[in-house]
Amino acid sequence: MTARTCLLAGDIGGTKTSLALHRADSWPGPPLAEATYRNAAYDGPAAMISEFLAANDSRPDHACFGVAGPVRDNRVQLTNLNWFIDGEELRRQFGLKSVSLVNDLVATAMGAVHLPADSLKTINAGQPACRGAIAVIAPGTGLGEAFLVRDRDRLLPCPSEGGHASFAPENARQAALLEFMQKRFKHVSVERVCSGLGLPFLYDFLKTEIAEPPWLTERMGGAGDRTPVIVAAALKALNDQESSGKLAVETLHLFVDILAAEAANLALKVLATGGVYIGGGIPPRILPLLEPDRFMARFSRGGYREMLGRIPIQVILEPGTALLGAAACGFSTTGPLNRSSGQPRA
Repeated sequence: MTARTCLLAGDIGGTKTSLALHRADSWPGPPLAEATYRNAAYDGPAAMISEFLAANDSRPDHACFGVAGPVRDNRVQLTNLNWFIDGEELRRQFGLKSVSLVNDLVATAMGAVHLPADSLKTINAGQPACRGAIAVIAPGTGLGEAFLVRDRDRLLPCPSEGGHASFAPENARQAALLEFMQKRFKHVSVERVCSGLGLPFLYDFLKTEIAEPPWLTERMGGAGDRTPVIVAAALKALNDQESSGKLAVETLHLFVDILAAEAANLALKVLATGGVYIGGGIPPRILPLLEPDRFMARFSRGGYREMLGRIPIQVILEPGTALLGAAACGFSTTGPLNRSSGQPRA
């Protein structure tokens, strides 16, 4: 790879796709060009790639795309979109030297370590181990997990489907939640109770303990997606100190408690002493409820509580992290990646 090597990076999600061009000699600086497209307007990624490259009069050497689905043999069927993407087919179609497909959480993990401090919110400053692994947990529509391990000066991204592991209750209330969910699903994964899809189930469970105010009943009844209504009601209750919003607030507290416990589980399994990043669409929207003391009380527990307490924890605020990470993955596989420390920034 030469200094003038050009890389096409992409973040292909269920509803939109973002593309960017980077050159090796300016990485990890701003892209040469960037654009976002609505997937509904296209039959697949090839048409939007053609449109993007034509608009920028560019012919990249390599490409790397973060995709919302499990990648096997450089091919993927997107989870929430009827697109099948074959990396080798795209390589031939556009005459590229290489095309790599990586899971979007892998891309997020690689992007997180390149974020500036103002794109992160610190939950725990900690004491990062310079050679430690780094974990990412991301509650959005579902619950994504990934991690980075070190090979000398390189960060190697590793995919995970940990969000589909079994939910393990931490206390009596969560044990009752598990019983509540087992009446609805044969298998209760962490994702079932710690994601945008899971929030309404937490709300319904807590309605058995806490009365739902009439105004919230009305709003919930008219909502196609109840998750944004729950989040908005909880934030309003916190800001206005409204007691009538207790059900929504307790729903988010339960969500955060489960998130903290699962983040600790992930940190222990991959020994993420280099740090834990919290990504996804929900955490930046509920920052007032991500109280460091409450979070760390549930994260730092058990026989390794002292080690867990030293792990830095950061919330990712930058929505373009996966796009940045796709470029990082691309440069890491086509040539020397910029040798940053890869440590979470306080």
